[in-house]
Amino acid sequence: MVQNKQKTAKLPKPPKAVKSAAKEDGVSKAESWQKVKIKGHVISDDCGGYEGLIGLEVLKDYDASLVKSTQKRVSSRNPPRERKLKKKKRKVSKSGEEDSSESSSESESEDEVVATAKASKKARLAERHAQKMQKLREKREKRKELRKQKKSKGNENDNSEDSNEEYAADRFALLRPPPSDDKEDIAETEDSENQQESSDEEAPQLVPIPTVEAEDVSAWNGLGVPAPILRALGEQGFKTPTQIQALTLPAAIHGKKDILGAAETGSGKTLAFGIPMLAGILELMQRNVLSGIRKAPKVKGQQPEPAADEHELTPPPEELDHVSGASDEESDAEDHAQRKQTPLYGLVLTPTRELAVQVKNHLVSAAKYTGIRVAAIFGGLAVAKQERVLRQCPEIVVATPGRLWELYAQGNHHLGKIEDVSFLVIDETDRMVEKGHFEELRSLLKVLNSDEQKKHQRQNFVYSATLTLVHDLPDHMQKRNIGKRPKFVKQTVDQKIESLIEELGISQPKIVDITSTQQTAQTLTESRLLCPIDHKDFHLYYFIQRHPGRTIVFCNSIDCVKRLATLFGLLDCNPLPIHANMIQKQRLKNLERFRDSPTGLLIATDVAARGLDIPNVEHVIHYQVPRTSENYVHRSGRTARANKHGITVMFMEPGEVKSYVKLYKTLERTEDLPLFPISERFLAAVRERVNLARDLDKEELKLKRVQSERGWMKKHAEEMDMIIDGYNDESGSDQDEDPFVIERRRNRLRVETVRAQLNSLLAQPIFPRGFSFKYPNSEATQLATSHTQSAVETMKAAIEEQKQAKKDRNKRKRNA
Repeated sequence: MVQNKQKTAKLPKPPKAVKSAAKEDGVSKAESWQKVKIKGHVISDDCGGYEGLIGLEVLKDYDASLVKSTQKRVSSRNPPRERKLKKKKRKVSKSGEEDSSESSSESESEDEVVATAKASKKARLAERHAQKMQKLREKREKRKELRKQKKSKGNENDNSEDSNEEYAADRFALLRPPPSDDKEDIAETEDSENQQESSDEEAPQLVPIPTVEAEDVSAWNGLGVPAPILRALGEQGFKTPTQIQALTLPAAIHGKKDILGAAETGSGKTLAFGIPMLAGILELMQRNVLSGIRKAPKVKGQQPEPAADEHELTPPPEELDHVSGASDEESDAEDHAQRKQTPLYGLVLTPTRELAVQVKNHLVSAAKYTGIRVAAIFGGLAVAKQERVLRQCPEIVVATPGRLWELYAQGNHHLGKIEDVSFLVIDETDRMVEKGHFEELRSLLKVLNSDEQKKHQRQNFVYSATLTLVHDLPDHMQKRNIGKRPKFVKQTVDQKIESLIEELGISQPKIVDITSTQQTAQTLTESRLLCPIDHKDFHLYYFIQRHPGRTIVFCNSIDCVKRLATLFGLLDCNPLPIHANMIQKQRLKNLERFRDSPTGLLIATDVAARGLDIPNVEHVIHYQVPRTSENYVHRSGRTARANKHGITVMFMEPGEVKSYVKLYKTLERTEDLPLFPISERFLAAVRERVNLARDLDKEELKLKRVQSERGWMKKHAEEMDMIIDGYNDESGSDQDEDPFVIERRRNRLRVETVRAQLNSLLAQPIFPRGFSFKYPNSEATQLATSHTQSAVETMKAAIEEQKQAKKDRNKRKRNA
């Protein structure tokens, strides 16, 4: 409590009526009106002070909840207040009614209060803190009232009126005259009883309200997850662990074993390695704190509650750490020195930049109440910014191998501790260890495995959705395997896992493989669409317009992504491209926009195929057949995540049939994918719009070429000091004779006319209301159902129709 000098208030004489009443009661003047020593000032319900009232008497035992602050806040921003004080001083000096000693002491005390208030900001911060505490108390009172209303609605009004009357009586007791000697004992007993009742009523308000109930995370019990991580998981809505998490967490947390896990996409692999790593780091940090190596970290959301007697008061300024100036600099220097000594506990390696950002965000949300800091290091951003992040010495670094090795080779202080890493995670391992890719990973593994003792003490996590997927031998190797003893043998799953264990330096891991035989999620609906290469654009626009929803279109090349982004941009589909040649900031912006749009269209290469957890992706379209079966599994895994339904459609031309057969042989599929239903009735309108968009794209390209050629000629003419006829004179007769200007005019006219035609067509709907694809080949039932049917329902209806048609054919054969 901010201590203030004691101030004496000489109260004026009472009026005649009060004098006569005092004489009749036998009470003298000295007993009825006395000088009272005041500490601080008293405020009313409206936060107005009583210090200016005449005839006020203050009891010795007053309610502590009425104390707002114990030190006057006088600042240079309030000149009228200072003028009033000066006027009061002048009146006191002129009147001469009071003693000179008292007036001098009052003026000196007031000057000292003004000087101290101006010199320091501690009193202001204390008052702000008191206001914040008052707001928190009001919120808690409201919550308490709501709870009482739910429990007892009938007795609510009576209890509230009684409590208000008592509270008002206690507060207005400050304005009453002092009681007589006979009634002092009764008043004291009543005050003590009221204080006890009020303390009993206010006691439940001091109990902190838990944010997460134990019931929300009861399914995680027995897996060894620490309480701070459980609290964060409950807030994120993870009520129950997934299958891969339930199988790996006990062995990783309790047994400290290396984990080699294979699970389908969207099964929660990030938390499967994130939770054991955070739990192990918490344990190591507690050991360091107990041994005195490191101070306890500041944890977000774990502030101590004030005591009951200090709950209504403002803490002293010396307890507010953020007020001091020189002490802050010293503490910053100490914190920086302590951060340099912070070890690097965990290292997570990912193949793509977007996946690194996603893993970092998941770990930050899980480590919300642990005090563990996480940083993401990847290419495409400024090195200086990432060096500043590493100066904070985070406990976990999520990185791509290229940028991590670059900073390590430059001698970064914090990354120099990767030899002592306690936890190593390699996400999407099958992609990371491919030959010809991520050569920096092999250099990092040499550094990590240089010390055999540290290598055995480190805990490793290896996860991927296609970890156990094995390919057939290439054609040129199969041709050489003619004879009794083949030269090349197909690699088995066990051999692939053993090679991974040897290459990564893992010792006795627990292998968990829960991938299904089809390698994709069970809630995923797979289909294909046969069409010529020129008709792929028609069918893609048809699908987007007929089945609106969050859609990802995958292509095999960057040029294909650019062409589709331009074409569908002209068709007002608002496509968002992502490929390796884009700036990293633009890639991240496009991903954010895609997440925010419920009907977004993302056109991407295989950069976005692995690991990205984008919520509520309904459709995945393979515009071109994937080159490998791993790419098909990971592309399709962007939808149907977390037990949600999704659909994938593979657009296939005749030249891609061979790749399709090879892909399905690797996936060990026995049946072809069902055909996605398309209605030829509405394809004519789709073709007209897409063809106009193609023409518009060509005309705009011609216009750009003419302008570029014109600019090239102008540049070289200026360099040679030549003047081209009709070039500099835009309004003369030579302009009509210039072929470049004439061609540019014609191109502009064509562009404007084609754009006007396209806009008029886009303003008209393609599909009328009531259109459906439940029976796409039946003209009578096309207008029978609603037009809002999803692609998954359409495909399921088509599959059922195909099965029924097959049964009918078999019956006919039997009868024949």
